[in-house]
Amino acid sequence: MNYNRDPKYMHPYIRKQLPQILAAITAKLPADHRVAVVSAFRTPADQFELYKQGRTFKNGKWVKTGSVVTNIDGYTKLSRHNYLPCTAIDIGIFKGNEYLGNSPLYKHVKQGAKFGFDWGGDWSSFKDLPHLEISTSNLKPNIEKNIAIVWQQYLIKAGLYDGALDGIFGPKSTAALQSLTGESQRNKAAYDKLFDQFGPPENL
Repeated sequence: MNYNRDPKYMHPYIRKQLPQILAAITAKLPADHRVAVVSAFRTPADQFELYKQGRTFKNGKWVKTGSVVTNIDGYTKLSRHNYLPCTAIDIGIFKGNEYLGNSPLYKHVKQGAKFGFDWGGDWSSFKDLPHLEISTSNLKPNIEKNIAIVWQQYLIKAGLYDGALDGIFGPKSTAALQSLTGESQRNKAAYDKLFDQFGPPENL
């Protein structure tokens, strides 16, 4: 499984805030500890592999049989990691080169909330201490349209789309995407071509 930590696939809001977030968390840790992003963008297939952990397929459905790491399968419901660019990251804490997968120090990931993020440790039903996601108030007008606008900005830059910058990725947007990238879906292959040709979306 490929957990892609490349900032290329992070939402511009994350890239802008990330240095301050990491610094704020690090400031709360012992001197011999450090932090890093350990997961950012995931494909739906990646997400489904995580979903299957701690579950067994019985009688036509996935049943919990052990310790699970997520309740989102990436297909019937998207994780914030599954959007492209992604709107969530997972933070890892290290002591030297040793990754601390389970530590009370993860309470300090909450420092990210100061920068317009929601912390998974505040969730009531499923606490995800390493997880930070952009607050919906910072994804206007909503998550889906905000992400689609990023893609439309690339298509406008390429001169292949002259429609409204409205986040409605309809037939006109799709046709422009296919003409430019050879892809009809907003997938990693298409995003790679757009990013590599035109640079990060915040510079468009």
